Amino acid sequence: MIKVILADDSVFLRKVVKEALEQTQKFSVIAQANNGKEAIEAVKAHQADILILDCEMPVMTGLEALRRIMQEKPLPVFMFSTLTSEGASVTVRALEYGAVDFLPKPTMGSQEFDETIDALIKKIQSIVFRHRIKLGFRPTATVKEQQTLSSVEINNRIKPKHTDIIAIGSSTGGVLALQNVITKLPKKGMKPIVCVQHMPPNFTKSLADRLNSICELEVCEAVNGDYLEDGKCYIAPGGYQMRVTKYDGRYKLKIQGDEKVSGHCPSCDVLFESVSELFTSNALGVILTGMGADGTEGLFKMHNKGSFVIGQNEASCVVYGMPRAAFEKGAVDIQLDIMQVSQGIKQVLNLN
Repeated sequence: MIKVILADDSVFLRKVVKEALEQTQKFSVIAQANNGKEAIEAVKAHQADILILDCEMPVMTGLEALRRIMQEKPLPVFMFSTLTSEGASVTVRALEYGAVDFLPKPTMGSQEFDETIDALIKKIQSIVFRHRIKLGFRPTATVKEQQTLSSVEINNRIKPKHTDIIAIGSSTGGVLALQNVITKLPKKGMKPIVCVQHMPPNFTKSLADRLNSICELEVCEAVNGDYLEDGKCYIAPGGYQMRVTKYDGRYKLKIQGDEKVSGHCPSCDVLFESVSELFTSNALGVILTGMGADGTEGLFKMHNKGSFVIGQNEASCVVYGMPRAAFEKGAVDIQLDIMQVSQGIKQVLNLN
C-alpha cells in the first residue's frame, strides 16, 4: 500500500483525488493539508511514501513548503500546477528544488479530469516504486552498469568522433537532470542541442527561460523555422512535434502537429528519427530519466546509423524507464550517472 499525503486548499479536490486513489486499493491517503504549513506538519507527523502538493495555497505556498520539506524531512513530492505562465514558472522552480514530477491541476467536471487522475496514479506508482528501490527494498538490475565510472574510465570508453548535433530526450525528473547536464556545457565548441522534455505548453517556455538564466549556452524554446546554431540549445515547445530538417544547405527546425507519438507530444522518437535521417553517424543521442519507452525506437535508428548514444544510469534516475528501454533495445553505448553525462558529451566532442 502506497501512503499518500494530500495538500491542497480545495476540500472538494482533495475528496475527489482521495476517492480516486483509494478506489485502486493501492493507495491510502494517511493525511490531508489545507496549506503549506499544514503540509510540513503532516510530513513530520507521518511516514508517507509521497506528498501530492498544490503550488498555490494560502498561509504558505507549496513552493515554500517544498523547500522546507526537502531540508527537514525529504520524500518524493508530486506537484499540482495551474496552466498559467506564472504557474508554469513556479512549477519549474519546484522541480529544480526537488519535486519529482507534476501535472496541471485538473479542472473539476472537465473531460480531461479522469485522464489527469489516471496519469497521476501511474506516475506516482512509478515514482514510489523507484524511490523504494533506491532505499534498498529490492536489488537493482544491471549492477555493472550502475557503478559510477571515473573520469579516466569515461574518457577511455568514449572516443571523440565528428558530431554535428546533440539530441536529448527526458521526462519524469528531467528538469533537474537537464539542469545538471546543460549548465556544465561550454558555449565554445558546442554543437547545436535539440531537446524534448515532456511538458505541456507554457511549461517548456518557463523551462527554457530558467535554463537560459543559469547556463553559459543560450537556451530557448524552439520556434518553427529556427536555423540551428552552434552553442545554442533548443527546447521543443509543449503540444507540438519537433523535427530537424534541411533547407538550402542549413539545418532548421520544423515544429508542427499536435498528434501524440509514443504517447507524447512532443515526442523524443519524432525528434530522434528526424536526426537519424539527416545526420546518420554524425549525431550524439542522450536519453535521460523518464517513464515509459519514448525515444527508444528513434535512438535505435540513430545508433544503427553509427551515432553514439549516452543513457542515464539507473542509480541516478528518478524513473529508470526511457533509459532502460533504450539500453535493453541495444541503442545505448554507455550509461552514466547524471553528474557525468556532461563529461560524456564533452568527450564525444573532444572538449575535455
